[in-house]
Amino acid sequence: MPIWGWVCVGLVAVVVLGLAYLVVVEGQREKRLQRDGQTVVARIILANTSLYDAKPAVFEFAFVLFTRDADPSDAHLAFLGRVAENLQGFEPNDANPAEKKLAWALETQRTTGDVIRVPKRATDGREVYFASTPVKRRMLPHGRLTRDHLFLRVILDGDRRDVSMTEYPDSPTASA
Repeated sequence: MPIWGWVCVGLVAVVVLGLAYLVVVEGQREKRLQRDGQTVVARIILANTSLYDAKPAVFEFAFVLFTRDADPSDAHLAFLGRVAENLQGFEPNDANPAEKKLAWALETQRTTGDVIRVPKRATDGREVYFASTPVKRRMLPHGRLTRDHLFLRVILDGDRRDVSMTEYPDSPTASA
């Protein structure tokens, strides 16, 4: 086999191993969230428009705000809606990297991969977090967004912060 054949075989092997590694890491993350995470309700402040249709897109994310409460009440969701309004035109403290990342995500509508504490000046002093999370259609009623909120499993332990969508508690497939 010519040298280019071996190079191509090697590249394919590296890609396959890299993908396998990512699948294993993601599986471990999901297991940790299910085992150690807390369920919270998150208000959707921005979602990929395809999530409202039955036809899926390749990458479907939502920007969400949440507290440590698992409170799906209208009052709690309205509070998170007010926080979202406070974030319109958000100006970060340039000395704070997390605020700069939050402002960048809101301005560009690009995902961050991080869970960011929203500054108290936008939350009336309450502990509120921002995240961009993949939305899993299999966990949505009728396979599309029909509500203004999601349920998440979250770990908020110092700098170790992680989030993943989980099923709605009233879903027919939700585990009891």
